[in-house]
Amino acid sequence: MEVLSSEKYLIARAKETSDPYTAKAWIIAAKTLFPNDFGVQFEAYEIEKNAKNFEEAAKCLSYIIMTFQNAHKTPASLLNEISCMTSALRVPEGTTTPEQDFYVRMFQYISYEVQHKILMLTAAHSNSMDHCRLILLLLKRFPQAISTHAVSWGFLDLLETLVQNSTIPGFKEMLVQEAIPLVYNRPPDLPHKLVHQIMAICFEYHLNQMLAETEDKARVTAECWRKIFEMLEFCGKILKWEPFMPYKKGWSKDIYWQKIIQLVQSAPPRPSENKQILFCATIVFVLSLQEYINFSRLKGKDNEIEVILVESLKELKIDMKRREPVLEIPQVLVNGPVNPDAPNCLVTSYNCWQLLHSNEILKADFTQLIICIPALSLWIQKFLIDLSVYVGQHEETHSLLQSQNSRSMSQLEKDVRLFGLALVQGTINVPLFELMNNILQNLPSSNGTYLQNVSLSPAPRVLMLMPLTKRAILHYIVQTLITLLKAKLVDPECTNALLGNLLVLCQLNWPHESTIVEIIFEIIKSRRQFSYLHATSYIINVEMIEEFMYLWQNCPDVKLEFAVAQPGGGLAAGAGAAGSRRIGTRGADRGVKEDFKQVIRGQIARANEDLDELLVQFLQQNHLARPKLAQCLNKSFFMLKVGHATMRRLVVIFVNIKTSLGLSAIRVAPSELFVFLRSGRSIAVQVPALCSAFGGNPSLFRFGENINIWRMQSVYNKLGAPLAKVLRELKHC
Repeated sequence: MEVLSSEKYLIARAKETSDPYTAKAWIIAAKTLFPNDFGVQFEAYEIEKNAKNFEEAAKCLSYIIMTFQNAHKTPASLLNEISCMTSALRVPEGTTTPEQDFYVRMFQYISYEVQHKILMLTAAHSNSMDHCRLILLLLKRFPQAISTHAVSWGFLDLLETLVQNSTIPGFKEMLVQEAIPLVYNRPPDLPHKLVHQIMAICFEYHLNQMLAETEDKARVTAECWRKIFEMLEFCGKILKWEPFMPYKKGWSKDIYWQKIIQLVQSAPPRPSENKQILFCATIVFVLSLQEYINFSRLKGKDNEIEVILVESLKELKIDMKRREPVLEIPQVLVNGPVNPDAPNCLVTSYNCWQLLHSNEILKADFTQLIICIPALSLWIQKFLIDLSVYVGQHEETHSLLQSQNSRSMSQLEKDVRLFGLALVQGTINVPLFELMNNILQNLPSSNGTYLQNVSLSPAPRVLMLMPLTKRAILHYIVQTLITLLKAKLVDPECTNALLGNLLVLCQLNWPHESTIVEIIFEIIKSRRQFSYLHATSYIINVEMIEEFMYLWQNCPDVKLEFAVAQPGGGLAAGAGAAGSRRIGTRGADRGVKEDFKQVIRGQIARANEDLDELLVQFLQQNHLARPKLAQCLNKSFFMLKVGHATMRRLVVIFVNIKTSLGLSAIRVAPSELFVFLRSGRSIAVQVPALCSAFGGNPSLFRFGENINIWRMQSVYNKLGAPLAKVLRELKHC
């Protein structure tokens, strides 16, 4: 039989009795005889705990902690009891169990000094996460202790632990949501490197919260930005930075940029090492970029409508000189319903981007900040494309559009961007019209509105924010064709087809191009004839029809010729098709006038047709989208007439200026000779090469009395001295 010591004997007698008063008497005796025995004191605590006596239990536990907490090894039963207590303290109010409620209520009877020791003791015997939680619990319950020397070191240890483990979501949230708010109003002295790390972590945390899908997106976004700017102010106080600006949703982003300029001007000799510039510029960059992206996504009925940045249209001039990159800051036009502040956001983002890439140190630090936020990648991708458009880096724009990263972009957006890029590069060729056909086949269902700011501007460079709606895209394409075609009106030999095509196109967004229509009718009057077989299919504008009526009634010397559909036929596929016949204002038929009246009535009756669909049909089915027009519209194309004494008639060599290549070469295709040269420079032509190409019987084909393009299958095989004269004339063209 085991022999019990005196203290254990007294404890055993207290445990075996069922009478609480008797048990308490035994423990009182034991405490009196053995005041420094842990077992006796802990049994006294257990008795009070079982009796639900909060105050007495608190006294017993306090005595145990103050007496035994400095022992070589803290008893496991005491550590377990403290762990249960601290766990109960972390449980939200109103969700505690009866046992946890006892610990919470008992804790209220423990003095501040003992409470502090309890939490510190628990923290010392827990893992990193629990340690941080307990330190936070300690600081929340004893905020005045933050200023004491001992707890300051504990708080510093807490921050360092949270920063080191910030890749774990729980630690990051604890740092941002619990640790930092404790000292917002009383910023402590902290190492500068630690403050920089804290700022970066908080910035990343709030941005990820902002980018997450939430119901109340606007409120969450505003709240996150407010906290980011507060964190910037908090870190600035610790690091003695010059105060920045608070977050105000309605403020122009240019205000923030002007403040950054002041910081740069007042920065130390090496501003690349000034972290305030890094954080301020990065925050303003992302803030401006976010608003720009939001402005670039319009809410439709069933989907989002993208807004893209494209070059606005310009008057096209034949300029044979290679164009140098334009360095002027472009003007950015806005088309509703795009927010008018969108250009300001884009420009501010661009300015911050330039500053953050002004040297390698800033660039590396900025990249490190941004790379931690993968959700920004799509924003950055769109921004880089628009940035290359903004600064006029057309080759970079093309590379970005063709890169793997652009796969998230819709095919329609990519085609429209490539279409605009080809226009500004002057690449009026067959692939451009293939792009146009692809765009027309994939027009979005959202109608939208026509472009308000598509008109030409005298500024060196003008950009345009265009929503990808059906009408905006169609208007952009039509206006492009109008701009290209109307340059041909100055040519006295422009064809009736060109005049008619322009009339059809000018119907869109009428009367925006009414001036061009007036010029066209003046040309018709001066020529006294106009034949356009597509008129009855595609011209339904009342003002234009009235003008034709005026010509018919008041200008009898002007001959008009259209096509009218026969019963069972139609002109939907283009005038001149089977099932149609020509009708003019002058002819041998007695009923021609009545037929013409019927045509006019029919056109007026169609005045309310859907003009958008009509123009799409016209562009898809007519010759506008065919390679022939691409050749005629190429702004680098011009005719070259060379007189030759020994040739039967005029020989015209087909010339196409390859300004993008800048090459001077000769390429001989079957039955055709193409000469490529640059204006203003002499060409080196080898006579043997020409002679070998000029073989066969004389045969010269003309495509009309005054046509600009001549095709040559072969010329005389005896050129000799006359050929040298031709070459000399070519050099001076």
